[in-house]
Amino acid sequence: MNFRDVIYYISRYPLILQLGFLIVLILSIMGFVMHLVEPEMFPNVFEGIWWAIVTASTVGYGDVSPDTTLGKAFAMVFIMFGAGFMTFYMAKLASSFVLSQGALSRGERRFERQNHVIVVGWNSRSHHTIHYLLKHQPERSIVLIDFSLQENPLQKEGVHFIRGNPGEDATFKKANIKEAKTVLITADQYKSELEVDMQTMLTLLTVKGINPDVYTIVEILSPEQITNARRAGADEIIESAHLISTVMINSVFSHGISTTLLEMLAHLKPNQLGFLNAAGYVGETFCDAAQRMNEDDILLIGVKRGSELMMNPSPSTSIVEGDRLFVIHT
Repeated sequence: MNFRDVIYYISRYPLILQLGFLIVLILSIMGFVMHLVEPEMFPNVFEGIWWAIVTASTVGYGDVSPDTTLGKAFAMVFIMFGAGFMTFYMAKLASSFVLSQGALSRGERRFERQNHVIVVGWNSRSHHTIHYLLKHQPERSIVLIDFSLQENPLQKEGVHFIRGNPGEDATFKKANIKEAKTVLITADQYKSELEVDMQTMLTLLTVKGINPDVYTIVEILSPEQITNARRAGADEIIESAHLISTVMINSVFSHGISTTLLEMLAHLKPNQLGFLNAAGYVGETFCDAAQRMNEDDILLIGVKRGSELMMNPSPSTSIVEGDRLFVIHT
């Protein structure tokens, strides 16, 4: 590798690293020169580099110093240029840090980690979801994508913010979508249902176009668009309007049930409520399976057969192949 190749290799790195490399090079060369010029005062290269660092940083301990005229001449040149260059480097370092923090706050920095959760849209629902994830899964990295925000609303909590249009590839590439685990797309309820759902579809197509394997959860307002969401590749669909209306209907017949449902869901920790494969229980009755699961501190509350969910079915209901058991891990 010749000198030109070395310069080209270094030039690919950020300016702050280039300056740091240059500082190290200058200090090393000056330490080596002082060792050659005054071997008695600087018996090894390390002593020369030590003097160069102390001098360039303007600390000036005075424990060692050049004694000959030639050594002092070299020191004068180094003090005039080396110390000034060191000051310039420190100022550049501070400026780079300030600019980097500003870019991070404004959502301009690319996310580099893996296995993270991407939340699209800033609203009360996404806010609550993010806080819940941070509380119960603090090790999980979270990326928030929103176009309306000017600054990161959750920077202190460690959430990475990307400001951009969720319908564009560049936005999700900046969020490192290829290495993401889950994408949650929330609906903007300040627009019409059709307009919001169309934006959700566009965002979903953008996500699946870049990473078809990432698990996607989308919020749909209009029931008519559920089929389109499935066609677009949604792995899970949240019908927010249907969910709220169901709670309202139950509250009409059973006063106070809405508060109880919220308390129940809030009480359950992540992964406590979910589905289990019924392969080990095929042929058993619901009652027998529930008793066997209870020994493992698992509460069986229903069976999902295809698209139908049977909540607390008859004790004699048989578990068949392909069923999914709806359980609560106690």
